[in-house]
Amino acid sequence: MPSISSSATSLLNTGLNGVQKSHQAIQQSASDVVRTGTVDKASSGTLDIAEPLLNIQQEQHVFDASAKVVSVADDMLGTLLDIKA
Repeated sequence: MPSISSSATSLLNTGLNGVQKSHQAIQQSASDVVRTGTVDKASSGTLDIAEPLLNIQQEQHVFDASAKVVSVADDMLGTLLDIKA
């Protein structure tokens, strides 16, 4: 059975990974927004702004949820440190 501190650390790592991945996805979508209205040579059409804007909004929710996970893990580790002190 894993200890509470290792569970909190795992939770913290999961939250941080989620924050990092959503941040990268937001950056990519922001780049896509900047390129809208330009011609995409691969598809021979113009790029649509709606999809990257929706992706940004969706990833913002993922980012917020991951940040809450990090906050909970931080609280858990703080409580454990207080108990051991």
